[in-house]
Amino acid sequence: MNFSLLSRIVGGAAAQKNEHPWMASLKENGRHFCGACIVSERHIITAAHCVKNRNETRLMVCVGDHDFTKTEDSQKMYSVKTVIIHPKFIAEKPINYDVAILILHESITLNNQIQPACLPNPEDHFPTGSLCIALGWGRLRERGPLPNTLHKVTLPVFDYQKCISVMDLLTTQVKFDTVVCAGFPDGGKDACQGDSGGPYLCQRHHGGWVLVGVTSWGMGCARPWKNNWMLPPNQKGSPGIFTDIKRLHEWVFAQLDYGGLAQPNLVKCSVEEGVLKLTAGLIQVPNNPRGFYSNNEKCTWTIVVPQGKDILLSFSRFDLEDDLDCDLDYLAIYSTKDNLIGKFCGSNRPRPILITNSSVTVKFFSDFRDFRTGFAMSFQAVEPQAYPGSECGSVAAIFDEGEIQTMNHPKEYNSDSECTWVMHCAPKFKIQVEFLMFDVEPHKDCVFDYVIIYYDLAGTVVAGKFCGAVLPPKIVSTSNVLQIVFSSDSFVNHIGFKAIISFVFADADVGPPEQKVGYNPFSRIQSRVLDSDTGCMSAPIEPKFFDQGIARAGRTFQNSWPWHGSINFLNKHLCSGTVVSERFVLTSASCVAEKEKFQDTLQVVAGVHDLEQSENTQKRSVSAIIKHPGFDPSYKYNDLALIKLNKPLRFNDYVQPVCFPKSYSNMEPGLICVVTGWHLSGEEKNSTKLQQLEAPLISDGNCKKYYSDISHSMFCAGAEEGQANETSLEQSGSPLVCPSSNMRSYFLYGIVSAGFSCSKNAKPGLCTKISLFTKWIQEHTKEEATDDKSAEKHIYRTSKEEGYQFTSTEEEPDYNSNSREWPYQTDQRGMGRHKDVEDNYPLTSTEEEDRFDQISKSYKQPPQQASTPSKDNASEFIHIECKDVVSLRSPGKIKLFASSRGNPEGFSCQIKVQAPEDHFIVLKITALNTSNEQNSLLVYEGVSSDNPEKAPLSVDRVPDTINSTGSTLTLEAKTTIANSQLQLCFSYTFHIVK
Repeated sequence: MNFSLLSRIVGGAAAQKNEHPWMASLKENGRHFCGACIVSERHIITAAHCVKNRNETRLMVCVGDHDFTKTEDSQKMYSVKTVIIHPKFIAEKPINYDVAILILHESITLNNQIQPACLPNPEDHFPTGSLCIALGWGRLRERGPLPNTLHKVTLPVFDYQKCISVMDLLTTQVKFDTVVCAGFPDGGKDACQGDSGGPYLCQRHHGGWVLVGVTSWGMGCARPWKNNWMLPPNQKGSPGIFTDIKRLHEWVFAQLDYGGLAQPNLVKCSVEEGVLKLTAGLIQVPNNPRGFYSNNEKCTWTIVVPQGKDILLSFSRFDLEDDLDCDLDYLAIYSTKDNLIGKFCGSNRPRPILITNSSVTVKFFSDFRDFRTGFAMSFQAVEPQAYPGSECGSVAAIFDEGEIQTMNHPKEYNSDSECTWVMHCAPKFKIQVEFLMFDVEPHKDCVFDYVIIYYDLAGTVVAGKFCGAVLPPKIVSTSNVLQIVFSSDSFVNHIGFKAIISFVFADADVGPPEQKVGYNPFSRIQSRVLDSDTGCMSAPIEPKFFDQGIARAGRTFQNSWPWHGSINFLNKHLCSGTVVSERFVLTSASCVAEKEKFQDTLQVVAGVHDLEQSENTQKRSVSAIIKHPGFDPSYKYNDLALIKLNKPLRFNDYVQPVCFPKSYSNMEPGLICVVTGWHLSGEEKNSTKLQQLEAPLISDGNCKKYYSDISHSMFCAGAEEGQANETSLEQSGSPLVCPSSNMRSYFLYGIVSAGFSCSKNAKPGLCTKISLFTKWIQEHTKEEATDDKSAEKHIYRTSKEEGYQFTSTEEEPDYNSNSREWPYQTDQRGMGRHKDVEDNYPLTSTEEEDRFDQISKSYKQPPQQASTPSKDNASEFIHIECKDVVSLRSPGKIKLFASSRGNPEGFSCQIKVQAPEDHFIVLKITALNTSNEQNSLLVYEGVSSDNPEKAPLSVDRVPDTINSTGSTLTLEAKTTIANSQLQLCFSYTFHIVK
């Protein structure tokens, strides 16, 4: 096997100056030969193969550098004192243990331009699919040129076992015990020659960058490797191979602590640890309360008290290395099943913690850099309800100064929490609350998750209500009491807050300030600046990716995707749509193809974030459905449709049109785009709040391995096998948007046609390629805009260089012409309502009855004697067989025929009548015929059979009139008897609630 490529960013982009201040360059004779990473003032980590057999006296480490063509103010060179190569590294088989630590002669001066990266701690976990970055000044392509400036590339973590399988096809000469793999099966993005030794970093969900790996090896640069078995040896590729720092954690930390001057004795825990089966006890680190704990300590205690008792943890002293995220030295407390209760650091003594369980696990961790005087924590078994619990792990009654935080902090707080802290101090003092960290689900009025501070214990005088990510101001009580309440709903969870409670001398001038409401302020649409590269306006709230990765969909901030809308059927979310203008929403044809007959029952809801909340939403009825004429439902070719709204949308902070890019020429595999939607599948329950999933584009060749019948109008995006197997979105009609070069704007590249699979062998999503249909979209939106005087000027948005015109790439065929001969041509009746005779209505009253009779006679067993239906003046007649339908037009009349012929289990169907929100329904049953007494017809309020029944109907109760109390009535016909039939005729009208 050829290992000459070891001295090895392709498909990436130039990094911003000082964007990654931990990056270092190794130089010999003034020339860069490898990358490296700063991890402390004296220590640099790089690859062992970079420094093996090199004279350390000639090595120099350059930090603060960005552009090799000039000397920068932040740039400084340091000489190397000692090179420590992992003792198990073998140059002839160099993939395992490929790591080295350089100790500098003098300490690096740290500042804003030069900083160390974090090393992984036991709590860090970056699963398969996590999006991480590699950095370097290496070649921009295999055997290509070297760049002058630092480059970065985003690469997802690849499944370890599948990586080993790929590598087994290349060589059996080496083992891969200490590596982490990353990359795309399509290739196109990778590290390359000159990047070796550089960092592979993943970002913690609350901000810090962690050195997960060191760039080590790869077969070629950015070659595809999914089908290596078909390729000759000189064309085979591989994932990027990085030395896994977490797997070598003990060795790395030991060298950093002792500087390589002597072989260290690895410290695990300086005090006795293990299982403590006691009713009371004390844990303190170190044993000497006047001493200091050691670096590299890893201690675990499991406290077990008698069954049926709770555990109260109290702290008499606390002094650990301070860090806002508690990722350096920390004390972590876990409940059963290893669920994190809280993570603590710094010098602020935590409040007592009440564990409502008979066992708890406590872990203490220290890194190599700093040490303090430690902590003393007592525990005791207490009777349940002996203390007023806050449901967040803290005792509610607080009489001392200290620190409080949400449960699990700094990880996400629990759903459905209702937490209360009641604080008391001496009468001559007042209570001050200062927030150190704050991240609670944002909302303009803080109605989902929130923190409320009250000046009184009755909860009547509000000091402030807060949510979002803005740090609240200091709050000082007006007396010697204060109350804090934290509440979370069932869905999106953030990392919560950490706050310091202190007692200050009473100030006679302090009075209750004006009530405060804190949240992420929405910048007004009029004041935001256009993207300089594209001319498109960014979303009111910049999208945030808390857990970057292609393996799991995550939460969104409200307003970060303002073009995403919900298409409703029967007041329930059916599929997604994308706002392209004031009067048009784009979706997949497969989403609306089966609903054309009931077009009047569809609604488009724009500005929606939570499907269960209607605040700031705009609801519009549908006036036309325009499917692409080439849509083929069997193969989902040309799966695109425009929905015309009955009246224009109002663009504001919550509703905005999507941007179309200047060019689609950068649709290269590996480009990280975003799919948004609601229904989260997999092991978790569906979320009613909008979710986002990062989805890399996939080459057509790999796409055809999952979808053999795709056409040129389709493309794939998302996780492939070995990249993800957790959760994903299944969202027909959802927009797939890709970022601009500066990540400030997103552009519409695709509409989801087939869902993003969540199976063990992940299947990517299938999307309709928008670049082929921009002319078709433009023709229909411009034509309608011309006829609609109420529509505003800008019917669509795209790059300013295009003069607000849609474009298609020149090399791609034009799929927009209606005259094109499609592979699977369908008729054009989908352009709005079907016009065939079978489904055409209204009919005359005579035609209606004749048709109803014809349906009845088509069955062998005729229905029993029927009542004569009344002939009212209803303007709409719908004839249906047994299936779930809905009607929104008033007045209306429906005739149903249900039969269990061919279905031995009987039949079941629902008819839902939906009025506007401020209306009620008057429903008149005029005919009901049934062949069996066990057939049933129920009428109930709303859309759920769990709601109270209005009436169980029978033949002897016809005619009957039913008035709804709300805006929806449901009729349900069903039987479990074979060869049963049921006929129903009713009319309805809508009336305004007075």
